[in-house]
Amino acid sequence: MKKTIIFDLDGTLVDIEPLFFNIFNSLASEFGYAPLRQTDIPLLKKFPLRKLVWQQLGWRMLWLPQILKRGREEYHTLIPKISLFPGIPELLKTLHTNGLRIGIVSSSRKDTIRSIVTLHNLPIDFIYHSKLFNKAATLEQTLAREHLTLSETLYIGDEIRDVEACQKIGLDIIAVTYGLNDRQSLQATGAETIDTLQALLARLMRKS
Repeated sequence: MKKTIIFDLDGTLVDIEPLFFNIFNSLASEFGYAPLRQTDIPLLKKFPLRKLVWQQLGWRMLWLPQILKRGREEYHTLIPKISLFPGIPELLKTLHTNGLRIGIVSSSRKDTIRSIVTLHNLPIDFIYHSKLFNKAATLEQTLAREHLTLSETLYIGDEIRDVEACQKIGLDIIAVTYGLNDRQSLQATGAETIDTLQALLARLMRKS
């Protein structure tokens, strides 16, 4: 039985795809890499984020910390325009009403996450920021700090790197297919996948 559900933010709760590509492309001239084209998107949705970043940046990966810093700054300024996926507030409130603890572990800035939670009045019990490519370590720290057990905790994410992080520490995960990575690439990891919020809610209620 699951007592705590931890969510990723971008691509899982927040409809990040249009913002992600717009921000990435807006920084292209500043850092000298090729912008993403609309025709690139279907293929890139099959890649882990690390491969996508390497394909676009190449040797400019050296600048990744600066690019991430600028990207997160741009993202934070767009908070009033950020949209949750339709039905997310209702899903979270239903889970909370049924006695589940709800957390967020995301590579977005903590103040950005808090602002989105406050803006949309989401019932979130705890928030943790993770590094872009080391979410496993943050998930382990979250479990320890919140006194959570693996058997009673579930993670919900939308990317291959979410699945890999959870598999590394033995944490159960459900991967939603409406985010940054597509169904085929997520299923190739061996993770359980869910296509809609209605199906996700039904699945979570069976697990709690």
